[in-house]
Amino acid sequence: MAHVTVGKAARHEETIEGSRFLAYVWPAADPEEAAALLAAVRTEHPDATHHCWAYKFGDSQRFSDDGEPGGTAGRPMLEVILKRELDMLAAVVVRYYGGKKLGAGGLVRAYSGAVSKALDQAGVREVVDMVTVTVTAGFALVDVVLRTVDELVTQHPDARKGEPDFGAEGLELELTLPVFQLDAAKARLTEVTNGGVRVLRPDE
Repeated sequence: MAHVTVGKAARHEETIEGSRFLAYVWPAADPEEAAALLAAVRTEHPDATHHCWAYKFGDSQRFSDDGEPGGTAGRPMLEVILKRELDMLAAVVVRYYGGKKLGAGGLVRAYSGAVSKALDQAGVREVVDMVTVTVTAGFALVDVVLRTVDELVTQHPDARKGEPDFGAEGLELELTLPVFQLDAAKARLTEVTNGGVRVLRPDE
């Protein structure tokens, strides 16, 4: 499995009918990181009229109009993200009111357009979903397990293994792999140890 997010953080600024709009987009890991990014923007622009935002993290998606008329800012920003099928990102648009009202349609175009242009600058990248499992085996199987784990780690650039830990029962180590490789990795470890290894996800 994988998801597509922004390639990098980006910022776009434009002035519409006297109002200044500054759009920010970032890749982010979770809503807590999105909140921290929003807080940083609020600190950078304390005198702005509005700090509207939207984010998407899997099934979790939220937005805020931050004082703009309902449905004219946060929702259009989120719609841009959804239309582009992006995930794991946050967007904020700061507005400094310029004295001329834009109307509902004008606000929708301004906020969605600012986010679109920031996303154009950010580009996109595909991120492979990873999973970390715990591998345990008896002392007699240490060599074959470590050798096989090393082979598995070379199959993907983001795969990695933790430091082996030796306790009373034998070997224990953490192994991080792409989700799509997990079943094959379990099968391979089971094969080389004749079923003498355990591969457990955190929720097992």
